[in-house]
Amino acid sequence: MAAFRWLCYFHVVTSCALKFHLPNQTAGAISANLQLVEKAPSNATAHGAKANVLLPENATNKKGDASPEEGSFGFDMTKMSLQRFEPYMWIIAASSLSFALLFELCHRRFAHIDLTLQPDYGSEHHEQNLTQLFSGILPLARPFFSENRAAWGYVAAIALIGGINLMMGIIFMVWKKEFWDAIEQKNLNRFFPLLLDVAFLSCGRIILSTYSSYIGMMLSIRWRQYMTQWFVSAWLQDKCFYSLQLENGKAPDNPDQRIQEDVAKFVESSMLLGTGFCISMSQLLAQMPMLLLLSPSYAFGTFYCPGWLLYAAFLYSGLGTLVAHEVGKRLIVINFGLQKYEASFRYDVVQIRDNAESIALYGSEAVEESRLNQRFEWIARVWWMLMSKTKQLNFFQSFYYQNRAIAPYLLLAPNYFKGQITLGSLFMLFDSLATVQGGFDWFLGSYATLTSYRATVDRLSNFLEALQRKEHCNVKRLQVGDAVAAKVSKLDVNLPSGRKLWENAELQVLCGEFVLLSAPEGTGKSCFFRAMAGIWPHANGEIFLPENVLFVPQKCYIPQGTLKQALTYPSGSSDYSDEEVNQALKDVGLTCLEGHGLKDEADWALLLSGGEQQRLAMARVLLRQPQVLLLDEATSAMSAEASLEMFALLRRPGSLPKGAAVITVSHDVDLLRPVHDSHYNYDTESASWTVGLECPVTKQRRKSGDAVSLAV
Repeated sequence: MAAFRWLCYFHVVTSCALKFHLPNQTAGAISANLQLVEKAPSNATAHGAKANVLLPENATNKKGDASPEEGSFGFDMTKMSLQRFEPYMWIIAASSLSFALLFELCHRRFAHIDLTLQPDYGSEHHEQNLTQLFSGILPLARPFFSENRAAWGYVAAIALIGGINLMMGIIFMVWKKEFWDAIEQKNLNRFFPLLLDVAFLSCGRIILSTYSSYIGMMLSIRWRQYMTQWFVSAWLQDKCFYSLQLENGKAPDNPDQRIQEDVAKFVESSMLLGTGFCISMSQLLAQMPMLLLLSPSYAFGTFYCPGWLLYAAFLYSGLGTLVAHEVGKRLIVINFGLQKYEASFRYDVVQIRDNAESIALYGSEAVEESRLNQRFEWIARVWWMLMSKTKQLNFFQSFYYQNRAIAPYLLLAPNYFKGQITLGSLFMLFDSLATVQGGFDWFLGSYATLTSYRATVDRLSNFLEALQRKEHCNVKRLQVGDAVAAKVSKLDVNLPSGRKLWENAELQVLCGEFVLLSAPEGTGKSCFFRAMAGIWPHANGEIFLPENVLFVPQKCYIPQGTLKQALTYPSGSSDYSDEEVNQALKDVGLTCLEGHGLKDEADWALLLSGGEQQRLAMARVLLRQPQVLLLDEATSAMSAEASLEMFALLRRPGSLPKGAAVITVSHDVDLLRPVHDSHYNYDTESASWTVGLECPVTKQRRKSGDAVSLAV
């Protein structure tokens, strides 16, 4: 009952408020109606009785019926005049302006961050020139469309549906002309057949628009899959992913974000903008001749100028486009920076996940929380800059579209009032002019999306350019005899800063030998290994290594997946049988994995200790059977007994191919010298290798008369 009373209150107050602007309405009518509501039976709705709200005597005619001149609730909307609302419009305009001024003065204090700091957008290129706004798109899109014929099939299907939709749009415009002419002429015989026609027209447009969107999604996922594979292949080719990390801030940041997120944004935005552009241009080309033909011969009904509506639309849109670009071009750089800081924040979160054990043992949660909050503050700063520029662009766009909505009435009203066009022709001209204006305004209407798209194109273009310009290792391949397993000749190794680590370094290892290399920390022994592997771009010289070579770093990479995948890496899990993998596990003594099956999935890097991970790396050596094995502190996390056990395993017949050579870099010289054939030290004066103390194995060979041939 309470709800019914409030509904009656609302009806009465609303009716009387509107009647306030009409004559013969007094304040007494409001109180009289409210008293009638209060006197309504309390059980009216509970028993289903009909509740009536009686109007005052002056609200009805003599017969007690509503006056035919009055509408619902006792007033006639046709008697309302806009002039009566003018004071309210002035109040609303003044209030809006006051609110805007107050808001601009105080709203920044609610940011809770220092907005005076300027973000670092990096040294990458950002295109803001209007004439170059679409540059760089073709090199990114060309590979997919030049290598996939099916892509053109999708495009053709979408274009065909778009063409049919365009024809149906023209038919609908003609229908609208006849419909309004029938309304003006009160032609009931033509009215209902027109409704049946539009029903069939709408059915076809619904089906075509749905399948056009579906086919577009098919093209989108195929395009994204191709671009993702293309970038992944270029990133991994020739160790490019590694060399980019050595450019000391010059390389594009966060390649993972560019491959995963920017590629998806590029494809989605290309589909959205490309489809919108094609639709707008096709409608523009279809409607331009019609607008030329339908335009009244006399501009504003006064002077002769055929096609004047087209010229006016083009001029208005051109001016709007130039102003919109000047107002919003800064959005390109801001969107670029926002994507950069978003990717950096996500990377820091992933670092915490990947180093969870160390952070938990240090108890550094507060430090990590503070670091993440500081990172996110930069996202907030860039977002506030984006808000400010978007607000400015929205102000202009709203101003532009408000004027565009009023302009057709101002332009065509003189022609209509002079009888030069009918009401149906007027509405037909409205539709045609709106379509043409929409085609001209595609750039302006899509400008906010274009700025984000331009930033994405810049990030992908810069990434592609970095992949193509990467530095290659200048180390050349030597030709040697069959007795030599590995050889280094005149090798120079530098740091990216230019500091020389190695100069004219020489090293020769014969087949079947175990060589130990030792050097103080910071002398670049790991860089020497990288140069031998051909992945260090700051090196010159000549080396020889066989095809079947395996480098084992101090901390091995263990991918997530099955246990068999972790053991057979870098080969595929199908390259080895389960018996071979289980035997390798048994040989290296990984007893901690006895309860796990080869098909079990886990984060093995988290489950295994440092020493156990190095044992797993040795199991890979047994499976891979390399001809030359290079170990970079590969047993540093093991105990002394475990280290000697691993080298004894490597020397056991059958563990490695016959004649296989092992080159070890280690600080445990006293421990590992007895299990190696020769030992070399780093000489700081010559920046090269010198012969160290003779190994016990070499002494034993000399006593037994075996040939010893090692060269440095």
